[in-house]
Amino acid sequence: MRFCFYSGYKDLKGGYTTLLITLIRELVNRKQEVVLINFTEGLIAEELSKESIEVLIIDMDSKKWKDISAMILPTDIFIIAKFEEIYRHLFHVNPRTVYFDINDFICHISDYKFGIRLPSLGKKLVKELLTKKSLFFMDDTGIFNLKQNFGISVKDPAYLPIPVTVPCENAYLKHHISTRDTLKFTYIGRSVNWKMMPLRKILEDCAKFSLGHKILFSIVVDSREDFAEFINLEEYAYAANLSINVEENMPPSSINEFLLKNTDLHFAMGTAALDAAKLGIPTILVDYGTAPFPQNYQYKWLFHTSNYSLGRNLDKMPFEHSNGISMANLIDLFSGNGESLNYYSEFSYKYVCENHAVENGVNRLIAACNLASFRMANAKKYVPFYFNAHLVIKKIAGTFKK
Repeated sequence: MRFCFYSGYKDLKGGYTTLLITLIRELVNRKQEVVLINFTEGLIAEELSKESIEVLIIDMDSKKWKDISAMILPTDIFIIAKFEEIYRHLFHVNPRTVYFDINDFICHISDYKFGIRLPSLGKKLVKELLTKKSLFFMDDTGIFNLKQNFGISVKDPAYLPIPVTVPCENAYLKHHISTRDTLKFTYIGRSVNWKMMPLRKILEDCAKFSLGHKILFSIVVDSREDFAEFINLEEYAYAANLSINVEENMPPSSINEFLLKNTDLHFAMGTAALDAAKLGIPTILVDYGTAPFPQNYQYKWLFHTSNYSLGRNLDKMPFEHSNGISMANLIDLFSGNGESLNYYSEFSYKYVCENHAVENGVNRLIAACNLASFRMANAKKYVPFYFNAHLVIKKIAGTFKK
């Protein structure tokens, strides 16, 4: 059995890229065969090469899908997070397939173009995935969505919490200095609306409560230009004690060093939250959404989360104030208080060790893949991109373009 992954992105910096690198690294270290459909000159290949990790990469720059499909075997197993249109090229090979629900879109699993939704097909597809033990969840977000949208109650869900490579010791406690005159905060996230809304709230609160406390806030985004479309730093210029630094286009291999040098308190969702906590950096788990965050929004420690959640969608779920802490209290807590830093560092590090260590995650992945019986071609009757009508539409559209 070979483990197969696909990413159509050449240089995407974000949680999904980091996830693929983490899984591939651990599988290869275990002498498992891995196939990656991506780019030999892409970011993933570059990051793996830095660690001398050798893996079969099928280059999308040099090969057409007819050639790619010839390199896939019926005994392979694909780990996917979405039913991509290009997977129709693999129907004749028909490898086993598992769906890893790592985003908030499982109830759009059978959506088509032009705003066309076919939830009845999506519901049937999910049920077949569950029946064939080929659906697992990173947290309870997908389970909530299936109940709300499809009326499906998932009993005994197969969880695969997002895995990260955890150092054998708390790196933050080895490097930090307990007394500082400046609080160092960080945030990492792509420059997209639902990741920028929480950042706006964080910066507003920092500006509001920074009086008497110097705060250096470092932000890592994929694009400074896109970032500027969502956040105008001049809005926080009135806060003399708040300094904001924006970094862009940072490769995954540089994140650890950056965090250890630049933060005592990290704000993030998803993999970006785990990237800090695995180093022992005190980590606040933030939620996400496309609307402005409520004025009374409170912050929550990563280690207080439940069912492996790495952030809640506030467009769908009301914020839970249990275990919440205000920004004012956070700032007071960390101002010159080395004991607080140590306490929250230990709990952040311990949480990731116990729940997200890659060794346990890949154990779960291998076990799930051994049980899965869904095959790629089973999706033909549920996903509109695989219908004959879609091919007709593409031909017509191509004719009009000419």
